[in-house]
Amino acid sequence: MLTNIIQLVAILIVFILVLVATYFTTRWVGKSGMIQTHSPNIRVKETFKIAPNKYIQIIELGSEYYAIGVAKDSITFLTALDKDQLDLSGETSEVKKITFAEFFNKVQKKK
Repeated sequence: MLTNIIQLVAILIVFILVLVATYFTTRWVGKSGMIQTHSPNIRVKETFKIAPNKYIQIIELGSEYYAIGVAKDSITFLTALDKDQLDLSGETSEVKKITFAEFFNKVQKKK
């Protein structure tokens, strides 16, 4: 009986240590920039889903705009676009970051 309790406590301690290690590793990877999605020269301006796993995207490379087709295993160049052809009025230069608590409260108010 005592050995069963000791084994249970040991397993719980190992489980808690794995959870703590996972938490800190996730925070480290998130802050370290290992997963970098920001680039000053390449931006996805707009994405439109046309079918499952198929999208049309407008991307900005430097100061040029292009339309591309994105599928599960391929990317296809569609056409170059002029800035005059695009409606960039809804574009915001800065995204407001909110905490999860603010988001949660906002969702609860809608219900």
